[in-house]
Amino acid sequence: MARNTREIILQVARQLFIEQGYTATSIRQIAETAVIGKATIYHHFSDKQAILLELLDQELSSDIQEFYTVRAEPDPRRRIEIAVQISMRTFQHSMEMIQIALREVPQVRARLHAEFDVFWQEHTMLLAGAITQGQAQGIFRDVDPTEASRMLTAMVFGLFNSAYVRGEPMPTPEEGTAVLLDIFFKGIEK
Repeated sequence: MARNTREIILQVARQLFIEQGYTATSIRQIAETAVIGKATIYHHFSDKQAILLELLDQELSSDIQEFYTVRAEPDPRRRIEIAVQISMRTFQHSMEMIQIALREVPQVRARLHAEFDVFWQEHTMLLAGAITQGQAQGIFRDVDPTEASRMLTAMVFGLFNSAYVRGEPMPTPEEGTAVLLDIFFKGIEK
């Protein structure tokens, strides 16, 4: 029951943070929306920031865990495709929470930047490994695998960041992956 209550608190807080912002959301409001007492929230979390940190940790750590399953894919092109889709899902699911935290909770910025750096490094290494394997198999031309993987990661991040900043709908992971990988694999020259 306690685990379920904790999850309900996190779900309600996430919804309220996204709908009205972190600063505008109170512990009282989370408690009322979750239909529990404030003391119950304080039993699970020391304060509102602890709730936010738990939400961010859950989102980023589950995304990094998915990368480990990608490594089992033997086809380097497919491994790159899966890694990009995971990144697209990560940004689609987590971008609002990340932006809220960066904008409204300055004291978590350093931690968030460190966690994003881990995500970026893991993603870059995964892609570089797939590119290196593809080069060894004669699938990909001779390019610096690390630089190529950084460029692809930047393309993924840029796609979501530009849509977010302009207030446009985010592409689905499948749509975004298809467009990015078409350009990445084929380039733009005839």
